[in-house]
Amino acid sequence: MFSTFPYKAIKYQFSSDLPLITLTGIGFQNITDHSYSWHNLHRHDKHCLIQYCISGQGVLTINNSTYTITSGKAFLLNIPSNSHYYLPQNSTHWKFIYLEFSPEVLPLLCKIYNKLGPVISLANYPSLLTQIANFYTKALNNKLQSVFINTKLAYNFWIDLLKYNLAYDANNLTKTDIAKNFLEQNFANSNLNIDTIAEQIGYSKYHLCKTFHKQFGISPMKYLQNLRISTACKLLINNPTWTIKKIAYHVGYNNDDYFCKVFKNLKGITPNTFRKQSIHYDILQTIYDFSATKKNTLM
Repeated sequence: MFSTFPYKAIKYQFSSDLPLITLTGIGFQNITDHSYSWHNLHRHDKHCLIQYCISGQGVLTINNSTYTITSGKAFLLNIPSNSHYYLPQNSTHWKFIYLEFSPEVLPLLCKIYNKLGPVISLANYPSLLTQIANFYTKALNNKLQSVFINTKLAYNFWIDLLKYNLAYDANNLTKTDIAKNFLEQNFANSNLNIDTIAEQIGYSKYHLCKTFHKQFGISPMKYLQNLRISTACKLLINNPTWTIKKIAYHVGYNNDDYFCKVFKNLKGITPNTFRKQSIHYDILQTIYDFSATKKNTLM
């Protein structure tokens, strides 16, 4: 499908008063130089990235988790983030096509990410691959400069990605998936602890922590903390009259001073300062914290 495409990188920039999802960049590359390396924490070009591997292999790291990206797999990232992707020394090349989308797509990206993780397999979904190829063909023929055509194709693509997300077989759930779901349903319980979670799935505390970290790249209690603070962010924005004490209680903290301490340690600002923020993308990026879930690559 991609074999006849020329190697090229194309950028788009649109000016609109509407918060539209747009394709802002697309490219087809065959990397053979091992200096190819993108550290994303301090990048200034805010966007959401999907990079699909056609052949060869690359490596993606997110915090302390490492993923090998082989043919048929794609990774999803928000930029900037604490992530790094590169051509490893044991790979002769990495041929891929990448798509960059405007920050407005971040909530949709996070919905997929939080269920399937940062790496997904697209080999068995030809309709999505056809859409990717269609994006590139139209880009090569200068048919994506219209913000309306661009947006329409971008929305269609992300709706199909969400369908892919919903079609994920629930029978594939592991016990650590069940533990994660249990945390998401009971995070507001201030008495929730590692013993309760382990008992829920029939694991020892040690085995739960080991398997949870292996699958999601984070400990159960750190995930619980991130989940509580992420939910608190939403409550701070959507309930401006709620006191900090009330929000703390609704996310599982009986002590609002301790809640403020945890919030500042995790987000770098106090809850009140966060509430006063007005930059749309920065708020979205804080709410949908990618360090909350890092699921293993789907096989």
